[in-house]
Amino acid sequence: MVRDIIAEVYPWESRVAIVEEGRLVEVFWADQEENVGNVYKGRVKDVIPGLSCAFIDIGLAKNAFLYSGDIARVSASKGANIADVLKTGQDVMVQVKKEAFAEKGARVTGDLTIPGHFLVLLPFQNEVSISRKIVGDERRNHLRSLIEKNKSDRVGIILRTACLDAEDGEIMGELHRLMDIWKDIKNRYDKMKATQMIYEDVDVVERALRDYLDGDIRRIIVNNLKMKNKIDLLIADQDAIYSTRVQFAEGDLFEKYGLEKDIRKALRRKVWLKSGGYLIFDATEAMTVIDVNSGKFTGKKDFEDTVHRLNLEAAVEIPRQLRLRSLGGIILIDFIDMKDKQNEADVIAVLRKELEKDKAHSRIIGMTGLGFLEMTRKKSRYGITQVFTDECRNCHGRGHTINILSLACQVKRKLANMGYLESDEIICELNPRLLEFITDDDRNLGYIQKVTGKKIRMVPNESLNLADYNISSG
Repeated sequence: MVRDIIAEVYPWESRVAIVEEGRLVEVFWADQEENVGNVYKGRVKDVIPGLSCAFIDIGLAKNAFLYSGDIARVSASKGANIADVLKTGQDVMVQVKKEAFAEKGARVTGDLTIPGHFLVLLPFQNEVSISRKIVGDERRNHLRSLIEKNKSDRVGIILRTACLDAEDGEIMGELHRLMDIWKDIKNRYDKMKATQMIYEDVDVVERALRDYLDGDIRRIIVNNLKMKNKIDLLIADQDAIYSTRVQFAEGDLFEKYGLEKDIRKALRRKVWLKSGGYLIFDATEAMTVIDVNSGKFTGKKDFEDTVHRLNLEAAVEIPRQLRLRSLGGIILIDFIDMKDKQNEADVIAVLRKELEKDKAHSRIIGMTGLGFLEMTRKKSRYGITQVFTDECRNCHGRGHTINILSLACQVKRKLANMGYLESDEIICELNPRLLEFITDDDRNLGYIQKVTGKKIRMVPNESLNLADYNISSG
């Protein structure tokens, strides 16, 4: 498999695209206030036994949310009553699991993880786990023995897929580095006052490299020279051949490589297949339902063959869409009914194979009594719809419109990449509401004027819809 990583870094946001075999499969986004992975010394503000949760002050605008299922390591007693473990005013060490979003505060956990490229350190645990993708008893036994001989008794370790071809020295070097990080976190927790960050995780670009940097990488393309130099240093220790694959390229890389189009398509309910069939994605609070439809595809042989071929195509596309849309939880897939049980088994086998490319753990349960394929996928971040859109006010949440933050980021990216214009001035006409949102951001507008060498003039135009804008030279 050939994989590219394409990253755009701006003062207001960073975006990372994972492209496999020329197709976008995952996109990661973060603004400058991202907190996922950071560890805090928090203080319990309120304990709600009836909801099995607590609210924790970690120094952010909104109190964080700690669910009882995430305090097992704090209490050292799984299933303990939250009111018996946490008291108002108590100090606790927590890690941000999910970013604050809309009216919700960040979701935090007491079950800390400190990930590296080869290993994940699990404070408060003691087990050694090995990636399921590392097969072969000899290799698994060697890795388990290596870690058990060298780790401390009060930490658990997960050996990631990257350990498959890693040298023992590389693995041990990372184990020692992760242990040093954990030691530093404990020292900071003891010395610092509550409601402060005591460990800052790496940014979204480095996290993507940590998860995806392997022998399948063909190239890493980034639009920021400072980030390119940082990536060169990060990967120099792992393999000298990686450094030749890091490229700097100016301009709007997502637009240049057709990724913006793929993101817009991922926000739609319907996904067309090459054959002429299509998929429908409906996400509810409880689950996601995916419907496979024949559409324009009629086939050339009998009905069973037509349905089999269409379902096979859907089985390849659905895992890609799950990754791209960041869908998780319970997933029901309504493949077109097949009479031949071998054809049904073929489709499930293809689905399983494609899911193996996914970093998120998934499990195929099987066919339900009503003929749906039931599966689950672990979800660790907000879906693409939640990040880039808002509920439509006119239809009371049954539809979505692109949100104003995404629109503002889009306009700023466009302006930042228009330095090629010969005019000394760039004029941008916007809806007054969007203009007000952008002009409040003096620092980033100053950055745009600096990198383009142009004066930026923002002009209100009430005839433009919120999502529309016009950019021209003065």
